[in-house]
Amino acid sequence: MSTQIPVSETNPADCTDGHDCEHHDDDHEHGPDCGHEAVQHDDHVDYVVGGHLHHPHGDHCDHHGPAPAA
Repeated sequence: MSTQIPVSETNPADCTDGHDCEHHDDDHEHGPDCGHEAVQHDDHVDYVVGGHLHHPHGDHCDHHGPAPAA
């Protein structure tokens, strides 16, 4: 995992339990073999999904802003 993204106004690390992602099924679980690119976002790992950062958080995914262009 070489991409590192700092926490910022553009890429916050806040809980967004109301985020509903249309890019994967509700029962999808992010992890090392989930098929999404993993990126280091401050002190945790996010996954690039549909052009934005997802962070698994309990029973939902937090939206941590847009993924930087490759």
